Amino acid sequence: MQQQPVDKTLIRIYINDRCTQEQLAVIRQYLHDPAYQASLQEWLLQDWQQVSGETFSPEADADKNYQQYLALVQPVPATPVKRLSPARWWKVAVAAVFIGAIALTGWRWQQNQRQRALQEHQWVQLHNEAGKRTKIMLPDSSEVYLDAVSSLQYNKNYGITNRKIILEGEAYFIVKHGGTHPFSVQTNGLTTVDVGTAFNVRYRNTEPSIKVAVAEGAVNVIDEERPQAGKIATLTQRQLLLFDTSTHHATVHTLPDTETIGAWRHGILTFRKQSLSEVAAELERYYGINIRFSSPELASGIITTTLHQSTVDEALDIVSMTAGVTIKRSGKSVLIQ
Repeated sequence: MQQQPVDKTLIRIYINDRCTQEQLAVIRQYLHDPAYQASLQEWLLQDWQQVSGETFSPEADADKNYQQYLALVQPVPATPVKRLSPARWWKVAVAAVFIGAIALTGWRWQQNQRQRALQEHQWVQLHNEAGKRTKIMLPDSSEVYLDAVSSLQYNKNYGITNRKIILEGEAYFIVKHGGTHPFSVQTNGLTTVDVGTAFNVRYRNTEPSIKVAVAEGAVNVIDEERPQAGKIATLTQRQLLLFDTSTHHATVHTLPDTETIGAWRHGILTFRKQSLSEVAAELERYYGINIRFSSPELASGIITTTLHQSTVDEALDIVSMTAGVTIKRSGKSVLIQ
């Protein structure tokens, strides 16, 4: 940390009790900001040396009164005591207060540093089971919509030394701008760094690709496992990146609109030319049900459909009509035949 010099004239004004409110605010900064600690200690040392080396005129009758006192308590010659004027005693007292405040500030700063170092190894972990979705407010007021069967972690120093999120599953982020650290989301070695406002990240370890889609603003996408390759892409509004986790190959597509990005937050599930097995996996997560097929061939069927805030029975009926299959449900168990 670069040290800053204190205003010595201002300190003397403070000692003489002539500070304005604005000047008092500066003095408080000197006392509490570690950047002024070395300069303030240097001034105190110099001023103390000056005080201790000065000679002061004794007060009227001071020697006479002092000799009378010595005659009462110790009738032997003694060396006269150097006396400080009341103004100088006040100055010494203020200097002592300065030193005490600096020591306390230094101790608190050291404790904060130790606490930060400890929190670097502590994480807040959040997880949603099947059928559950949550909205999370992060310490910097950024918002996260966490999907079902998804996990999210952030460091206890979030907003202080970092704004890093670790995600497994799917989440939609609305990022609060500001601060000194970039907002980033890490998913299995792929890092998405926010440059704009709102984006969706999907990473399921059962799926071959990580998907990043931007609703507003822009994001930079970086392959952390191949840092020499640098930034993979900068995505802007309506762009979707598919990152193959096995080959590290990335492709960028332009979506027709932004309404489907993170639409699951509002109960809208969109399937475009997807296999029935993929649709079933999504329905399992979203509704908290268990789906099985009477034969493997049924799972490979392709459908395109959209579910709008459907109940589980409504969703199964739509899939049944679209795919041309029969679906039976008993509680949380579903059979497609």
